[in-house]
Amino acid sequence: MASNTSICGICFLRQITKPSKHWCLECEEALCDECKEHHKLLKVTRSHEPIPISNYRSLPSFITDIQQSCIYHNEQYQQYCAEHALPICFKCINDHRKCNVTTIENVTISVKTSGQFLDLESRLDDLVQNIDKVKKNRKANFTDIEEMKTRHVKEMKQIRYEINKHLDNLEKQMIKDLEEKECQCKERIEKVLSSVKEKETMINQCQANFLSIKQHASDLQTFLGMREIELKVNKTEQYLQSSLIGEKGFDQLDLVCKIDKGVQNILNGLKHFGSTEIKTRPTKIEFSRAKDKQAQLQVTPLRKTVSYVRLILQKTISTNGNSVRGCCLSAGDFLITDHCAKKQLIVLVADGSLKYNMSLDPSEGYDVTLVDEKIVAITSGHSSKKSGIYIINTENQSKQQFVELPGSPYGITRNHDSLFVCVQGLVVTCHGYPTYLYSPTRYIYTDYTHQSVVCCERNGSCVWTFKNDSVLMLPRGITVDNDGNVFVVGEKSSNVVIIANDGKSYKEILTKEDGLHNPSAISFDKQKKKTSCCKPIANCFFSTMLRRSLFYQTY
Repeated sequence: MASNTSICGICFLRQITKPSKHWCLECEEALCDECKEHHKLLKVTRSHEPIPISNYRSLPSFITDIQQSCIYHNEQYQQYCAEHALPICFKCINDHRKCNVTTIENVTISVKTSGQFLDLESRLDDLVQNIDKVKKNRKANFTDIEEMKTRHVKEMKQIRYEINKHLDNLEKQMIKDLEEKECQCKERIEKVLSSVKEKETMINQCQANFLSIKQHASDLQTFLGMREIELKVNKTEQYLQSSLIGEKGFDQLDLVCKIDKGVQNILNGLKHFGSTEIKTRPTKIEFSRAKDKQAQLQVTPLRKTVSYVRLILQKTISTNGNSVRGCCLSAGDFLITDHCAKKQLIVLVADGSLKYNMSLDPSEGYDVTLVDEKIVAITSGHSSKKSGIYIINTENQSKQQFVELPGSPYGITRNHDSLFVCVQGLVVTCHGYPTYLYSPTRYIYTDYTHQSVVCCERNGSCVWTFKNDSVLMLPRGITVDNDGNVFVVGEKSSNVVIIANDGKSYKEILTKEDGLHNPSAISFDKQKKKTSCCKPIANCFFSTMLRRSLFYQTY
């Protein structure tokens, strides 16, 4: 960055002092009007887009202080090390040979329309809205407390009016007690408002900086500057969600007054006018949060309704499994669990040929999900020996870990960094495998007994239930696509049904006519948008001794 942005850098080198009017983000140099014209005509700088110097000066200092060239070698940044979160020049590459390195263009291209950028922008907006909600809620509670106190005082006055002067001292004591409680409530609310005000000031400044970055910063500045803003956003989010809520700072305060029935019998040794207390009840504030609105923000067109989703058959392969219960796709391989009799993991390559079979004994081998490209997690299902999850390395075909669970585990899935398992009707978050600790917003599962598909909140409250015996019978395998739509296989109805993410609409997308016969497992590859559907018994398109899997492309 130039040490003096008020004068033209090129003219200064020519020992001419001219005020700057523009700033070239790529060259990091101030330009006058004349030099800007030359800048736009030169072949090497023709693609540069100088911005007004006033816009550059409006950028926050942590953005303008970002070096766009290597501080060690004075070379332009050409690559980015993801492991160290650092831009590097070509001379730095020797220090990052074992790192995940990509070109700087790959990480900065369209950064202002990237999911991470838009998510951060949305989170900033949410924080501003949430803080405003807290302020309004606390101020409303402040007013409510005053109204409650006034109402209770009127009640006491009315009773006091109906009896004699013997109640004077009791009335004064009661009013004093109420006022003390009122002060306590107000102090608690004002303490929250004072704390929230500080965070509001910081977030407003972050948002102002963010807008300035969005409008005027270079892609590299934007990419690197986002990290500092995100740290403040994370800290404020944690403050709202953990610090205040954990301390019940947002609890609704009610001023409650209970009039003693003995007041009516004043001559019977009445000692108290009544009692006062402060009751708390959960606040009705509903925080806005971008990640709760959409699991993963993507720059996409309008979301398709289920009526427009269709599957195109890509290939059919033989699994040779006796009782397939789980399947998933990994790096071109198809992984299938053969339950009960064979107790094995079947791994097929892309062309359908067998790569290897791996025994899962003593586990029954029920469902399977990917942990990463080399690691899978397999549930035991009902087992008289060991009930839990096997963590298996598919590269060297070894069992790395066994996570014991309190019951028979069946369905399993992974969401970000957590494994979620159905254990005899319960949903269990698995903490047995290192670093997998993320919790999703909702759970979706099939209820084989009641022949339904259920979506519920993390606290167990039902969001929606899909049940239609004329369409879906004995639902088994279940998976979710990128839009949150739910694919379910009906074992008895021999079909695949897609249910909208709100549970209000559905479509029978595959039937017996498409070659399904008692399907039991399904998997969706969110990267390639492919669906695999597995059947545990013979299919009419093959001889009765063959078991097969169908692979479809979604459109």
